[in-house]
Amino acid sequence: MSGKRVPLTAQWLGLALIVGLLPARAEAHTALQSMGSFWAGVAHLLTSFDQVGFLLGLAIWTRFHEQRLDALVIAAAFVAVNAGAFIGAAFVQPNTFDLTGPLAALLIIVGAAGAARLRTGAAALIGVTAIGGAMAGSVAADAAAGFTLALFAAGGGLAASAVLSYGLLAMRRVEVEWGYIALRAGSSWVAAIGLMVLALAIARHFGRV
Repeated sequence: MSGKRVPLTAQWLGLALIVGLLPARAEAHTALQSMGSFWAGVAHLLTSFDQVGFLLGLAIWTRFHEQRLDALVIAAAFVAVNAGAFIGAAFVQPNTFDLTGPLAALLIIVGAAGAARLRTGAAALIGVTAIGGAMAGSVAADAAAGFTLALFAAGGGLAASAVLSYGLLAMRRVEVEWGYIALRAGSSWVAAIGLMVLALAIARHFGRV
């Protein structure tokens, strides 16, 4: 049975590496204009590669906790992305802030935690999920102009929940020690990519890039 589980896990690890190697969040605002509000919210998150990388890293980290926490993490991501979109739309002026650096820092945190197979319990896990989800939603607020915000936010929240859900379904199938090592290696890639993106964000802030 275990031999049949390897390809699925390998596909998810490959996806995580591909996502991580892409340098930054995709600017897909123009392409989203042809979609409805809900699907634009879905597409915006799925084309924001730093956010998808964060969610995949979070899925690996969550895998090393008790399975009962899976539903809480998925629900927290959905709520946080929704809330973040409304907060961003209400309190943040368009194009006045850049969360690339903070999101990269979260990539480092979840990547390092997963690589270390760290079990922190529900509070830290849900807290990081909520912070990351709120950031993702706030970033999406810029792209929500011209759309129905509630539908756009719901689409982003559903996309985040789906990435976590399918990621956890795949990763929960890993039941052999070398599979855990592969997951930890993938998580370390998430942290490494986050470190590179953070370095680029800092360099750009100081005018070096």
